[in-house]
Amino acid sequence: MKRKIVFIKKYDYGRGVFDLGEYVISYASSCHLGCEYCYLKFAKTPKEPVIYENIEVLEKELTQLFLENKAQNFYFNLGETTDAFLSEKHIETIDKISEVISFLAEKYDKRIFLELRTKTDNILKFPSLNKRKNIFYIYAISLLPEEGITNFERNTASLEKRIESIKKAQKLSYFIGLRFEPIIVYPVLGITYEKVIKSLKGLIISYNKILEKISSILDFDLLHSISLGTLRLTKKQYKYLKEKKSKLAFFEMVLSPDKKYRYSRPIRVYIYQELIKSLKEIFGEKIVNKIYLATEFTYIWKACNLPLKSIVQLLG
Repeated sequence: MKRKIVFIKKYDYGRGVFDLGEYVISYASSCHLGCEYCYLKFAKTPKEPVIYENIEVLEKELTQLFLENKAQNFYFNLGETTDAFLSEKHIETIDKISEVISFLAEKYDKRIFLELRTKTDNILKFPSLNKRKNIFYIYAISLLPEEGITNFERNTASLEKRIESIKKAQKLSYFIGLRFEPIIVYPVLGITYEKVIKSLKGLIISYNKILEKISSILDFDLLHSISLGTLRLTKKQYKYLKEKKSKLAFFEMVLSPDKKYRYSRPIRVYIYQELIKSLKEIFGEKIVNKIYLATEFTYIWKACNLPLKSIVQLLG
């Protein structure tokens, strides 16, 4: 198909949310993995995944962006409107796009990071992307406990396979992005303060086990960033999941200034603080420079004692 609207958009974080400074390239739309919380189910996207072939339009948009924006570093997310490794055709298209971007980046003296976000292990079987001048690939793998994958991401790769895929990405000299989002709080029957705390502590223990596994295989020199982000739902999503009696909408959520339903502020801060503490213990104090909060408010960053940094500032 040919894309009839723009390919490139600055990421819309929503009212009051800290701007990480990334752009989204919509070279494809939709995804057949069917994650229960996915916003694409409620967006105006094709029912089946499509890839847009009119890359010459994207080239014009990139040229205009590079001419108008004097920044040297640019961060493009290619896994927002689809899964970057959804099919071999997706990777072939990304390779063509990276060729175009590389040519323009050299022409206009730009340095480009392309985030390839996925919940698959398809990097193990698909052909690798060609290395190109001024282009840095970030293999951004979504990670959550196996219980969450089984319940809410049924058509995706297992946690074990996702961690295995990190090894392959490192062999290809890709930078690694560890994406702990969405962090999902599991249902607590007969909600009381004691039960909520017990549930949250159990959740942190589950993530600590993931961190321990990753620490044994991760090449720290290739680690680009670590994102933490709790579940957030649009009004439409929340209403639908509530009516469906989904476990995702079981735990109490509140409407935030960006018009998204989230866990309450104390719960989010507790989760982030505990995970940041675990990351420091497992990877060392310097890891804090690699951590950012995904689509969170400035006051949450401050509550977690994290320095406000755009994703472009994490490039080094």
